[in-house]
Amino acid sequence: MIHSRQLYISLLLILSPVLLLPSCESNKGQLIPVVRVDIYLLLYAELGDLGIGSTKLIAGGVNGIVLYRESDLEFFAYDRTCTLFPEHDEAVIENPDFFGVFECPNCKSTFLLMNGAEPNSGPARYPLVQYATSIQGDVLHIYN
Repeated sequence: MIHSRQLYISLLLILSPVLLLPSCESNKGQLIPVVRVDIYLLLYAELGDLGIGSTKLIAGGVNGIVLYRESDLEFFAYDRTCTLFPEHDEAVIENPDFFGVFECPNCKSTFLLMNGAEPNSGPARYPLVQYATSIQGDVLHIYN
């Protein structure tokens, strides 16, 4: 029993410096400022023309929000700030050649909304920041 405890303590002392070393990778995508998002949109009056698979740009978040309608009552909301932040502070824009693909005008990273806004190409390694959505009656709530 004492031998196994000494072995455990020895391993802990040997491995603790390795566990405490900072990562070699920078903290890209994790530094996007947190801003309060609390938006209510009427499903029929404000989003009635938003078809399934369509997107709509709305104010809010850090650099605006892109709202993606996946199905009749399923919406996803993403901050438009490229996750290569803070190297640059750019809002992604919809690629006119590819529906549902948003591209950073600065670093050319692309994000595919139907895949959770994961980066598709370019130097960005993290998906766009996602905000929670819920539907109560005929109101879509976007929040964090």
